[in-house]
Amino acid sequence: MVTRLDVQNGDLILEPCAGDGVFIDKIVTLSKNLDFKIDAFELNPIAADNLRGRYHGDRRIKVKETDTLHDATLLPIFNGRPCYSKIIGNPPYGAWLDYDERGSLKKLYGGYVKETYTLFLRKCLDLLKENGRLVFIIPDTFLALHTHRDLRRTLLENTRIEEILLMPSKFFPGVNFGYSNLCIISFVRAYPRRGHKVRIVHIENSVRDLYQLSEGNYHVANHFEEILQNEILASLDCAFLIGADRKIRKLINESELTLGDIAECVTGFYSGDDKTFMSARDHSVRGSKNHNIAPPSIVEEDFLSQEDLLSGLHNGKKYIPILKGGKSVFIKPTEWFIQWDRATVEHYKKDRKSRFQNSRFYFREGIGVPMVKTKRISAFLLEKRLFDQSIVGIFPKKTIYWNYLLAFLNSDVCSRILNVINHTANNSANYLKKLPIIYRHEAAEKIDHVLKDFWVSKQTEVAIKRINSIFNSLYKIQNIPP
Repeated sequence: MVTRLDVQNGDLILEPCAGDGVFIDKIVTLSKNLDFKIDAFELNPIAADNLRGRYHGDRRIKVKETDTLHDATLLPIFNGRPCYSKIIGNPPYGAWLDYDERGSLKKLYGGYVKETYTLFLRKCLDLLKENGRLVFIIPDTFLALHTHRDLRRTLLENTRIEEILLMPSKFFPGVNFGYSNLCIISFVRAYPRRGHKVRIVHIENSVRDLYQLSEGNYHVANHFEEILQNEILASLDCAFLIGADRKIRKLINESELTLGDIAECVTGFYSGDDKTFMSARDHSVRGSKNHNIAPPSIVEEDFLSQEDLLSGLHNGKKYIPILKGGKSVFIKPTEWFIQWDRATVEHYKKDRKSRFQNSRFYFREGIGVPMVKTKRISAFLLEKRLFDQSIVGIFPKKTIYWNYLLAFLNSDVCSRILNVINHTANNSANYLKKLPIIYRHEAAEKIDHVLKDFWVSKQTEVAIKRINSIFNSLYKIQNIPP
């Protein structure tokens, strides 16, 4: 990161969350013969005191105990211009922010404020001089997530992104998290020149490869590509579409038909307290250890015949079936039950923690897709059961799409494209809606035959093999995962 920062004589460098001073130490070591100054900001008073002690007597380094995001004295300009020529940091991310803190940040920054690393990016971009350089190590979620669309547009329109280096979070002790990986982004505050390309680099094997990259040896990379920055800016939602080739980019960005055009995609119900309200079929069900078992005598199996079901059961029964996430292909057995008597349903509708959302889709036939990603996407029929928020419900607008979408959502082609649309750990409705659909009547007839055979034979792998053959021929995408 310090190599990418490219410290020069006369640089005024900002470290907005200095921590233990690891960046400062490396800057001092690698740039000891240069004339520069560093402003080190640190929120934690103990860490700030330690920094003052370590750099006492070094006039180049000024330590300030402050909250960078809230510091009203930290103006983005000095004498009419941004003041820092270089900024480097490892800003905080992934921590819970209480509602008062969110409200305060919302007033200061607007937009999405639940993830602080994006606020540091926005703040530090304002503090960076024209042609100044910033190097951050941050989660890679900003490259694809819908909530970071405005940040992507700001970066793509106002900076020249030099490199995005992607790596597993497990490279760093104590940093491993499941929802995304890490990346090092390097950019210059300057309008991108025509023809400027962004280097996208993947490292997966060893953290030692980073040292080779710092010396310009890209042969150690698992994947390397250069993409025109204006192509990224023109992409759907300004997404970077990590891992795409030109054909997949064209499919996503120029498709005449998407899943969102032909089906409703919605998130399911949440009780607010699943341990209290959700019970398992038995203790062999995965994840049921801390849950009760639903007594069969008070489970309403014929729930669809009940009048005004959205208001709850009125016949003395207490539970109805509900589907939770987890990989299932075509068919998903009932393993969970949710409390659904009238008083409890009233509680769901009023409780701040519960989410009685998209209720017009409850108890309708649809297709379920687990929210949490697995190696290969899977989809199953909801069979008019309630589905919880760990599932995205897909409801085709026309009957001709039913079998076609059930098959497509279980195909390798779909997995490949969806992983490009959003390379992070979830399959939320917003990303599923963007899936490009190539619908051909001849292919739809073949799919109908495949599924007709499956419902008789129940041979899942045979059906999936036939489905993949159909969609591989239709989409003609290379590098389909096995």
